Amino acid sequence: MKVYRSRRGFTLVECLVTTVVLGIGVVGVAGMFACAAISERKVAHMAEARHIAAEALEAVRAGGFGVLDYSSGTVSLDTSGLPHATGTLAWEPYATGSTGSDDLKLVAVNLSWDWAASSSGTYKVVTLVSTHGGS
Repeated sequence: MKVYRSRRGFTLVECLVTTVVLGIGVVGVAGMFACAAISERKVAHMAEARHIAAEALEAVRAGGFGVLDYSSGTVSLDTSGLPHATGTLAWEPYATGSTGSDDLKLVAVNLSWDWAASSSGTYKVVTLVSTHGGS
């Protein structure tokens, strides 16, 4: 009398190989989530930097920081929305042609932050502002 054993099922080696392949896939997906989190943090910092620069330039256009009163200067900006950040606003006369004109000011906003190596950055905006308010 012959006894036949069923050959159904998986061997231990097949189970180990499957576990290793699934483990590599899970590590890859986890790495993608980490990269996505870093990218999201960078985007949030850049958006906050744009917001700070826009507020500073609106204040300049409204006559703030003494840009319209002094020929040149530099002031520090409030960067409380950005972690470990510094910000400056600088202005100087903008010379047009051979005769310098005091009607235009070159205004620069410089922001930099260094929260972590993966999410540090800089943001710079340079614009011209008329000292005559459009007249």
